[in-house]
Amino acid sequence: GGETSAQLWFIPEGGAPRSLGLISQDNPSTIAVPADFTSTDTLAISIEPLGGSPTGAPTGPIVGTGALSSL
Repeated sequence: GGETSAQLWFIPEGGAPRSLGLISQDNPSTIAVPADFTSTDTLAISIEPLGGSPTGAPTGPIVGTGALSSL
């Protein structure tokens, strides 16, 4: 949407979410996954105010999550 931003988060098991940046809601996005990820970590997408979370942590609804795996 025009008044919100989708923000991608890396959530290490037992740790605080770290922003991986904003992602386009209309076009494919390419994001670098942190080198320290493990299979127990999670990716999540939240809907934030335009420009991203003002607090450095997710503030809006989580609209998707997924596990990470090495290929």
